[in-house]
Amino acid sequence: MREETIAVRARVRHEPDRSYAVLVDGPDGEVEVGRTFTTSEVLALARAGAARLFGVPVESIRTDAGIEFPRPPYGRDGQWVRIVAATDPDDPSEAEQVDRLGQAHWFGAEGAWFVTVTGSGTGVHPSEHLDFAPTVRDEEIAAFHAYISASTGRDS
Repeated sequence: MREETIAVRARVRHEPDRSYAVLVDGPDGEVEVGRTFTTSEVLALARAGAARLFGVPVESIRTDAGIEFPRPPYGRDGQWVRIVAATDPDDPSEAEQVDRLGQAHWFGAEGAWFVTVTGSGTGVHPSEHLDFAPTVRDEEIAAFHAYISASTGRDS
C-alpha cells in the first residue's frame, strides 16, 4: 500500500535576534514549529513540524512550493558585507573567503545572498555567514572596483 503524502506551505520569519522562525500551514492555520540560527536547518524544521501537526511520519511531508524566505530586514542589495564563516571550513575555496569584503544581493530562491568577492567571483552565502556592518577600508573598495572592471572588460 502506497503511503499518501501531504504538501505543505512553509515560510520563514526573521526575528530581531537574527534567528529564523519557521511557520507551517497546519490543519488549524499557520503555526510556528521551531526556530534556528542556521538556514540549512529550516527545511528539516518545517518538515518535522508539519509531520507533528498532521500526525504523520516526516517522510509523508512534501514542501513542493518550497519555503517562503523573505529578504532579511538587516540587509539590502548592493551593500558591503564581510564573510565571517564558511559552510565547510575544510574546503579551501570557502575558507579563503572568510574575512573578505564583498557586495551582496538577495537571492530569494535560495534564501541567501549572492556575494561578489574580489578575486573569487560570486557565490551564495547564508545570512548567518555575513557581517552586515563591516569596517570597510578604502583599499578594499578600490580592489573590488578594479576586479569588477577587469572581469567585465570596462574601466571604472
